[in-house]
Amino acid sequence: MGKLISAIFFSLIVGGGVAVLVAGATGRRSPRGPNWRSALLAGLVVFLAIFGVLAIMDSITQVQYGTVAVVTQFGRVKGVFKPGLNWKIPFIQDTIVYRTQEIVYETVDPAELGASRADYKDVEVDTATSDGQQIRARYTIRFYIEPDRATDIAQKLGPEDRVVEKVVKATSRVHVRNILKRYQASQLYSGNVEEAQAEIEKRLRQEFERAGLELTFFGLRSIVFTDAYKEAVERKQIEAENIITKQNLAKQAEFEKQRTITQAQAEAERQRLERIGIAQGEAEAIRVKAQAEADAIRLKAEAQAEANRLLAASLSPEVIQWQAVQRWSGEYPLILGAQGQYILPGDLFTKLTKPQEAP
Repeated sequence: MGKLISAIFFSLIVGGGVAVLVAGATGRRSPRGPNWRSALLAGLVVFLAIFGVLAIMDSITQVQYGTVAVVTQFGRVKGVFKPGLNWKIPFIQDTIVYRTQEIVYETVDPAELGASRADYKDVEVDTATSDGQQIRARYTIRFYIEPDRATDIAQKLGPEDRVVEKVVKATSRVHVRNILKRYQASQLYSGNVEEAQAEIEKRLRQEFERAGLELTFFGLRSIVFTDAYKEAVERKQIEAENIITKQNLAKQAEFEKQRTITQAQAEAERQRLERIGIAQGEAEAIRVKAQAEADAIRLKAEAQAEANRLLAASLSPEVIQWQAVQRWSGEYPLILGAQGQYILPGDLFTKLTKPQEAP
């Protein structure tokens, strides 16, 4: 309705101005004064022309890709225009454009608001942990408006900026503040915030679905702690690292001690094995030498026994007689006696030559 009044007012101004100009021009040319009829007719023509142009321009609605336009008429929702060229009743119907592409909302440090490239920027959320530590949360949300629910959004929430203010900003800041209060500072300081992030995302997804929005991403970019808390944590970390260092040094000393003991034991074992080896070698050499001497003694004893046996055999009466026969020259031996020489009887060797016959 406001557009209609504005169009009429603008057309009247232009038409009236044209009528005044025409009246002034005709008044200077005619001695009878201005021709108001012609002036009013010219002003009316200009008024209608301008109003018609404005009406045509207002009736054409071009919806860009990635957006939808909700059509309203006297405050009531009449439909939705899809991307492309659409026609509406000029000055009577109006449109509310909603982006159906992803929209980015994020909280940042107040000093960095100008550097953020998000569609909607806001300051970081301040809260406290369950153990009383003050923190500031910075997060990013990506979402889009469901095209099929654009009419409901228009009726319940209003334009896109009001949707962000009422749903995205309000619900996210409340849930981030309340959920982070359930966690201790140590849990969040270590960077293990996936559990808290998942819980916040679950809550926001439910809230967004009820409002006609689709949450595509939620992320806790950073959680800022006070300088005093960071210094305290750093001191504890340094103390813990010192303890670990001392423990490592003690373990290293123990390792060196064990290594020294092991080396000493290994050296003692080596020397013992060397002594055992030397003793075994000497014992083996003594055994071999003793065996050799025993073998030599045994061979000598066997040779001596054989020699004694042969000697004994050579000294037997039969051998002696046989040798005497073999060596006898046919002459009887002489035996010297007290009275002179004697010849042994001839039957001295008869036992060896021929056995005696029986009488």
